[in-house]
Amino acid sequence: MRKWQRQLTRLVIGLLVGLSILNIGVSAQAASTAPQTPTSPPTSILGINLAGGFTQEPIDSNHISGDTVTLSAKGTRNILEALTNPFGSRKYVWWESTDGGNTYSKVGSNSTTYTFTAPQVSGVTHLYFQCQYDFTGIGLFYNEWSRIADVIIMPDRVPTTSIKVTADSTALYNGEITTVHATVTPSTATDPITWTSSNPSLASVDEYGNVVAADTSSSTDGLANDHGIVTITGSSNGKKDSVKIMIGTLQNVTVKEGSDATFTLRDLPEGMTVSNWYRVEDGTATALNTTDTSYTVNSASVAGDNGTSYYATLNYTLNGSTKSVTTNSALLTVEKTGLLSLTAVPNFNFGGIDAATLCQGDATLDNMDVASNGSNYDGNNNGSLTVTDSRETGGDWTLTATLPQFTLDGTNSSHLGATTLDVYDPADRLDQNVPANNEATTIYTSSDYDGQDFDVTDSQLLLSQDPLVTAGDYQSTVTWTLSVAPS
Repeated sequence: MRKWQRQLTRLVIGLLVGLSILNIGVSAQAASTAPQTPTSPPTSILGINLAGGFTQEPIDSNHISGDTVTLSAKGTRNILEALTNPFGSRKYVWWESTDGGNTYSKVGSNSTTYTFTAPQVSGVTHLYFQCQYDFTGIGLFYNEWSRIADVIIMPDRVPTTSIKVTADSTALYNGEITTVHATVTPSTATDPITWTSSNPSLASVDEYGNVVAADTSSSTDGLANDHGIVTITGSSNGKKDSVKIMIGTLQNVTVKEGSDATFTLRDLPEGMTVSNWYRVEDGTATALNTTDTSYTVNSASVAGDNGTSYYATLNYTLNGSTKSVTTNSALLTVEKTGLLSLTAVPNFNFGGIDAATLCQGDATLDNMDVASNGSNYDGNNNGSLTVTDSRETGGDWTLTATLPQFTLDGTNSSHLGATTLDVYDPADRLDQNVPANNEATTIYTSSDYDGQDFDVTDSQLLLSQDPLVTAGDYQSTVTWTLSVAPS
C-alpha cells in the first residue's frame, strides 16, 4: 500500500511539472508574437516593492551601421511573490521586430542586456525591441512586459544640434528608481548621450539614464545625504540640458522665526498609512502622537526649534500582516527676521473668594487657566507670555508689567485692598511680584537675541485683608511693555 502511494505521488508531481513546462513552452518558445502591452511601472516606497514590474526599461536610441548596440532592462518581483514563491524565478526574454512593430521574434534570453551589431542600411531604419520578464514557478503571477524601445539605424553620422532632458518622475522616495530621457534635434541624431549626476551619492545615473535614489539613512539628525535636490545632466555633441529631481520622502524646511513650519509626506501609495511622527532634538526622539500626512511646528522659534529634525513611521499590510518602515529625517532651520515683538500675553482668571474670608485675613488665589467673558480679556487662556527676538544687532530688551487697582466690574468707585500679581513660571525660573499700584515692574531682561516663551499658568493673586470689601466681580488690566535699551 505504501509503495503504491509513493508511485501515485510521483505521478501527480510529474503531471504538474509537465503541465507547467507545457505552459512555459507556449509563451516563451514561440517563433514570433504580436507586441505585448507594457506592464504598469512597479509601485514601491522606500525600496519596498509593493507591486512587481520593470524598474529599468529599454530606451530609445540612434546609431549608425556597424555600431555595437546594447539594450538593458531590469525587473523586480513584488514582495508578496518573493515571500510566497521562494523557489520560483523569472528570466529575461528579448524580442525584436523588423517589420515596423507588427510581429516580434525572440532574439535573446536569460540576460538583463541584449547586444547586437547595427546592420548596414541605406536609409532610416527602425528596429523595435521588447523585453519579457518571464515567470517560472507555481502560482498566479503573470509575465511582465517592458515598454517597446525604438532603435533607429542610420547609414552615416547625424550630429546633435540641441538636446532636451526630461524625467519620468521629478520626485523620488528613498530607494526608488526613475528614468531620464533626452530628446535630440534632429530626431535622427546619432551622437551618443552621456549622463551625469550633481550628487551621485544622493542619486546615481547610469549610461541608460536610470536614476536610483539613495536609501534612507539610519541617522535621524536631518543632516544625512538622503534627501534634497539632485541635477541630472544629459550631454551630446557638446550640447547639454538638465532636469532637477527631488530625493527623499521628507524635505528640509526653512522658515522665518514666528512662522509655521510644515513637513509633508508626498502622496503615499494606496494602503500605506502614517503610524506616527517623531521630533528629534539633541539626539533624542520624541513621539508626536499624530497620524496625519503632514506635521506643523507652530510659530517656530530660533531658541526652541532651530536644528530639530522630523521623521515618520509608515505602516503597510503584507499577506495579512502589518509591516512598518521609517522615512528619512528632515531638518528644520529657523532664521532670524530682525523682528522683536511681544507675540503672546496671558489672560488670568483667579476664580472667587468669599467676602467674609477676605474681611478676616489675607488670601492667595491660584490662576484657574480657564476662559472668562470679562471685558478685559484680550489675550490667551493657556498661560503663554512670549517675546520673539529675531535680531542680530541691537540692545538688550526688557519686559515690564503695570497693574492698576482692581475695580468692581462696571464701576470705578469700589476697589480691592492691597493686591499683588505673582507672575510665575517654574520651568524658566520666572517669579516676579507685580503690585497693583499702576507702576511698571520689570519681569525679565534679555542680554542676547533669543526670544522667550514663558508659561505663567501657575501664577497667583495675593490679596491683603480688606474689612471694607464689597462683594462682586473685580477686574484689572495688565499692561505689558517690551522695550529696548540703546545699542
